[in-house]
Amino acid sequence: MSPPLLLSVSAFYLITFTNIIFGYSFQYGQMDPAAVPIHEDDISWNCDERYVEYDDKIISEGNLKFTIILILVFDETPLDPVAITEIVQGGIGCNHTTLRLSCYALSESEPRSAKINILIYGIVMDS
Repeated sequence: MSPPLLLSVSAFYLITFTNIIFGYSFQYGQMDPAAVPIHEDDISWNCDERYVEYDDKIISEGNLKFTIILILVFDETPLDPVAITEIVQGGIGCNHTTLRLSCYALSESEPRSAKINILIYGIVMDS
């Protein structure tokens, strides 16, 4: 087997293996050394469309205000990752966000459920 072909086959198996172990995830933004976790949410639901909101004004204590720089969504659904995540409002660079969660539908007759973990990281806003 030629080296480029062997490398591409190895990469395919590595990606497939990693996807099986860690599940499918979505990442919006990128990490900064000054970032801190500002919100975490574990959600299990029946795959109907669902909205998740985070607003710094509601949960901010004192006078610390945060700007969102990273949103991570980990699909922890056993066996088959099914979750789809979209940013509907706010998001990176804002102090609020609304995420729309939904699932892949294999068939109308097969009920689906999903379990995800949402992590939001932010940095302190300058006053």
